[in-house]
Amino acid sequence: MIFVDTTIWASGIDTSDTLHKDGAAVMDALASGTLGPAMTTDFILDETLTLLKTRGGNTKAVAEAIENITSSSAVTLLYVDEALFRLALQTYQKYESLSFADAVTLSVMHQHRIRDIFSHDNDFDIKGILRKERP
Repeated sequence: MIFVDTTIWASGIDTSDTLHKDGAAVMDALASGTLGPAMTTDFILDETLTLLKTRGGNTKAVAEAIENITSSSAVTLLYVDEALFRLALQTYQKYESLSFADAVTLSVMHQHRIRDIFSHDNDFDIKGILRKERP
């Protein structure tokens, strides 16, 4: 199992993103089944939708892309509940460089014993985490 972060989804969807090739490669590998199963959270998809809208993305096209992600059998979408939220608050306090969404991600990765994350965010360059940008 791998975790997919906002920067990968956003770059894969936004063809004008300078890292589009990386994001598209991850999304293509997921779609073809060559990457294996992936996990993401509702917080990550929230960030992705918001980021793409602020970039001027077409809301209908962005929403359709997110729908494709959530309906993919290769991607498990985890919804943040109260217990995970509280755990993420502890993680957030431990790692001052992380945003709260990143603290949620790190908490999920620890809970599910996921070591690998696809992300362009070097805040995930943490001991025990293997950050990748392309498959």
